[in-house]
Amino acid sequence: MDFSIVIPTHNRAELVARTVAAFLAQEGPDFEVIVVDDGSTDETARRLRSLADERLRLVSQENRGLAAARNAGFAQARGRYVLFNDDDIVPEPGFLRAHLELHRRYAGIAAVSRTRIPDALGQDPFTRFWRARAERGVRGKADGALLGRGGYWFASLSVERTRLPAGPFAPFAGYGWEEHELGLRLWARGVRPRLAAMAWAAHEDRVSLGGMLTKFRSMGRTAWQFYRRHPSLNVALWTGTHPVLLVLKRRAYPWAKAEQLLGQRDWEDGAKAFSNYRFLLEAAYTQGLLEGKGG
Repeated sequence: MDFSIVIPTHNRAELVARTVAAFLAQEGPDFEVIVVDDGSTDETARRLRSLADERLRLVSQENRGLAAARNAGFAQARGRYVLFNDDDIVPEPGFLRAHLELHRRYAGIAAVSRTRIPDALGQDPFTRFWRARAERGVRGKADGALLGRGGYWFASLSVERTRLPAGPFAPFAGYGWEEHELGLRLWARGVRPRLAAMAWAAHEDRVSLGGMLTKFRSMGRTAWQFYRRHPSLNVALWTGTHPVLLVLKRRAYPWAKAEQLLGQRDWEDGAKAFSNYRFLLEAAYTQGLLEGKGG
C-alpha cells in the first residue's frame, strides 16, 4: 500500500465527509483513509459510514486534541507513506499521484502539499490578506523545491512511515508549534521538506481576524513549551522566547496600540489594511509570549 491518509476531525461532519470523498475519488496510488473522530457530538460517524468504502476506517476516541488524534491515526497506519491531512483540506484530482511522484524522485523527504484558499470563502479585507499570506511562502517555487526548517506543514504533508517516531506529535497545551516541534526532530534526522507543487488542495478554512488573533496569542504561550522541550539558541530565536527578542517585540508590538486598531477599524478598507493586520497578529503573538513566560 502506498499511502495511509490520517485525518483528525472534531464536529465538522459535512466538511470531513467532503474531504474524505475527495480522497476516495483519487486515482493511481493504493491507499487507505483513517479518520480519527476526536470526540465529535455531531453526525460525523454517520456521515462517514454512509460512504461505505472498504478503504475507509473510522477510529473514535474521547476528545483529546489534535496531537492525540494524529497519533492515534498514525498507530493504525499500514502504508509506506503517511499523509497527515486536516479535515478542511480538500484534495484536487492528481493530488496523491503528485505526492507519490515526488517521493520517488527524492528519497527520505517530507512532501508538502500546495494549497489555495478558494475565492468562494470570501473577498473581505482580512480574507484577502490571509490568502496572500498563506500563498507567500511557496509562490513561484518549483515542484520539489526545498523548504526551510519551518516548512513542515503537517496540515497536509506526507512522509515515509518508518522515518516517523512512535507517537510523533507532542501534546502541547494550546494551539501551535506541535508541527514545528516534530519538524525540528525530522530535520535532525535528515528528512527535508520539499514542495509538491502539483499536489493542489483547497483549504476550506473560513478565517476571521478575531479567530486568528486568538490562535496567535495561543501560539505565543505555546512557544514556551516548544522552547522548554528544545532549550537551544536556534529555538529561542525562532520562537521569540530569547530575552532580547522578547524585549524588542514588546516595544515594537505594544498591545495598547493593537487595542486602538481593534477599536477603530475604518482602516480595513484602506491602503494600510495589510500592514495593520500584520501588526495585530504580531502583537497578539507577543502578548502570548509575555503571558506564557512564567508558565
